[in-house]
Amino acid sequence: MRQYLVIGAGRFGRGVVKELYDQRAKVVVCDTNEQKLDEIDQYATHAIIGDFRDNDVLDELNIEEFDTVFIAIGTDAFSAILITKKIKERNAKRIVAKSISREVGEILLSIGADRVIYPEEEAGKKAARQELMSGIIEYYEITNDVSIVEMDVPRSLYGKSLCELDFSKKYDLVVSLIIRDDKPLLSHFADVAFKPGDRFLVIGQNKKIEKFKKKYN
Repeated sequence: MRQYLVIGAGRFGRGVVKELYDQRAKVVVCDTNEQKLDEIDQYATHAIIGDFRDNDVLDELNIEEFDTVFIAIGTDAFSAILITKKIKERNAKRIVAKSISREVGEILLSIGADRVIYPEEEAGKKAARQELMSGIIEYYEITNDVSIVEMDVPRSLYGKSLCELDFSKKYDLVVSLIIRDDKPLLSHFADVAFKPGDRFLVIGQNKKIEKFKKKYN
């Protein structure tokens, strides 16, 4: 079983812990605030009250045993930088750090973070993309140019299947899943005719997705 360490039990850290719990991963979470840990205790394999800026607290754990360490510190950039440095020195396999700014993010990367996340910036980009792509239910950015979007199947496609439409070739997009009655169609869905209320997950270049939406809006 994969195991993860989450340092910080604020909103971002809680989101990470809950998602890992849902995926049945082993999760250890640490924070200096006991109340925050109590709120998330049911989702964590183990909770530690302590300050990871303290070497003694760090040395209680075998950092190298965790598949990924999430540094989910809030607005305290100095603490995020210091803990990232200490975690890297203890041979962490992978470090994912939250950052409040690009400048701090660059420092985190330079001292050992493998990935830096900017939650507010990414949430804003996601919200804007959803507004720009009318009809989009959910949006996931893979790269700057490629996304996965969940959308309602256009009415004009009802009664036709992906194979019949030759969808991938015609639109240069890939449908990875069809959702019907809030449940995924798991097998041979390329041969299933669309029905009213169906949704699908579409993967492709943003400009191709937007072109598809404009065609059927």
